[in-house]
Amino acid sequence: MRKTDLVKFRRIFTEQRDQIMMNVSKMIGEELGKRSDDKDEVDQANADIEQSMRLQLKNRETFALKRIDDALKRLDEGTYGLCESCEEFIEIRRLQARPTTTLCISTCSVLLFFNQRLFRNIRCNFSIGIAYSPSGSCCNWFVLS
Repeated sequence: MRKTDLVKFRRIFTEQRDQIMMNVSKMIGEELGKRSDDKDEVDQANADIEQSMRLQLKNRETFALKRIDDALKRLDEGTYGLCESCEEFIEIRRLQARPTTTLCISTCSVLLFFNQRLFRNIRCNFSIGIAYSPSGSCCNWFVLS
């Protein structure tokens, strides 16, 4: 991967992290400002629903923040853009579409195929085997009984 691409991705991750941190601090500020004990049942139910939604959003943003931090760590280590499974380079188009991805499209295709197969028929009794070719490609897979 070119150095200009790495700089671009680092900038993207830094901007995304800053945006998430700003959103989380804004949510915390809103939570502190909305404390009121004199609510009727309907107001309390609405407040509970809002709080539940805020917690879900905060959990999503915490997960996204972890993925961004992991991607920044991979950038620092020089492993950004390498598939965790087969250690082949992930295509730049895939990284542009999903910058925090850790798997190449070949690995994702294999995992998606088997996940769909398992969810359609939960009682399938097989394991996945992935055979690596000399080039390190992970597109070759087979089913173990």
